[in-house]
Amino acid sequence: TVLIMIEASGCIFLSTTTGRVMMQLRSENVTHSKKWGFFGGKSEDQERPSETLYREIEEEVGNVDIAKVIPVSKFTSKNGKFIYNSFVVLVNEEFIPKLNSESNGYCWVAIEKWPKPLHPGAKIQCNSKDFLKKIKTIYDLHR
Repeated sequence: TVLIMIEASGCIFLSTTTGRVMMQLRSENVTHSKKWGFFGGKSEDQERPSETLYREIEEEVGNVDIAKVIPVSKFTSKNGKFIYNSFVVLVNEEFIPKLNSESNGYCWVAIEKWPKPLHPGAKIQCNSKDFLKKIKTIYDLHR
């Protein structure tokens, strides 16, 4: 038997200047369309989580001046077949992304002022006290 496993990486961008985060409005071309979530996607060809993240950022938002990438959580499904790595990508300034066909839009929002409706996975993260504490700590350390 072949164990089929999907690993993915995603992020929110955090501006060290404003303390706001950027999220993605998913397009009709992807699952959970018209929901707000993290930028990112599935790993390809044995990529490490950070390699997946950098590739997905390039594909989904274009060339970004990244100050720092910080891993914040790793979710593994109960059956072990899905792993999702979450990152905070620090940027000095809010920016306008060059969105591809996977996005219908983006927004910069204050932490905890999440847009609705949220992607189911993003909802779990965004409502997690641990995740919120990590984002706020990262901002406090880097502003």
